Amino acid sequence: MHQHAARLLRASASGDPIEIGDFERFVTSVKRLRLELATVQRELADTLFNLDPLTGTRSRTSLLTGLREQRGLVRRGVQPCALAMMDLDHFKAINDKYGHATGDKVLIYFARHIIMHLRPYDKIFRFGGDEFLIFMPDADLKAGRDVVDRLREELGALRIDANGKEMFQVTVLFGLTLFDPDIPVEQSIDRADNALYVAKAMGRNRVIVWNDSMSASPAGSV
Repeated sequence: MHQHAARLLRASASGDPIEIGDFERFVTSVKRLRLELATVQRELADTLFNLDPLTGTRSRTSLLTGLREQRGLVRRGVQPCALAMMDLDHFKAINDKYGHATGDKVLIYFARHIIMHLRPYDKIFRFGGDEFLIFMPDADLKAGRDVVDRLREELGALRIDANGKEMFQVTVLFGLTLFDPDIPVEQSIDRADNALYVAKAMGRNRVIVWNDSMSASPAGSV
């Protein structure tokens, strides 16, 4: 656009007639720039709308849309996909002992660590409260377990500053499942959630993989 504008200005300054072709190319370049700016503006607005304001992770708003898009790839055999539901151990006790501001600090600290240490194409969503869903394309159960086991160890080793008074650590647990393209997306999420509850019942600070013996919610709509 700048090149076309410069050509028109040079012609005008020298008193030469402006070629219609040069003018049309300038107008076309301006329209293209406006379209690109509008696209960027829309993408930024969508990104801000779909981010959790506290942790900076993706919000639940965009979760189902993203998983439904991924389901097509899984169904065609292009790539497997692992889902992991994560919960913080005894998070209510942290809020009760240190206050909600410190509880929020823990959520922010953990979310940032996960964002920085996931693979580039993995995604994390805040599912609600202190629960997060991690979405791992191109990962089977072994690869998915390797990822979340590493995160579990790293997060459990982090030391949190409680208002400058003392340091404490928080462990996490995961429920892991494969994304099944032949059932509703919501049911795959339920499987990860059910595995998470089994992990809580077994003593926390662990990873549990979903299996058929675990209860699953009835299939929902897609």
